[in-house]
Amino acid sequence: MTKITKIHLTIISLINMALILKMISIAWEGNDKAIILVIFSYPTLTLVNALVWLTLRLLKRPEFKIYKITTIGLTILFIPTLIASTMY
Repeated sequence: MTKITKIHLTIISLINMALILKMISIAWEGNDKAIILVIFSYPTLTLVNALVWLTLRLLKRPEFKIYKITTIGLTILFIPTLIASTMY
């Protein structure tokens, strides 16, 4: 990966993690129904990353690899995020 690609990946990953942490904090501070926010918004975040990935792939842009990595990472972290959001 080039330096600019690594920077792009870092920025996208930080944005995704900030959104995930915000969802978890809302679930922790809210009532027992707040977990529904995580259940619906987390897959939406993953879907948005996947759509960007597929769009860039169709346009034959090299940046599609960044969103491929983030989409796969978000998919892997879905169950741990659900567990973390229900622990408090």
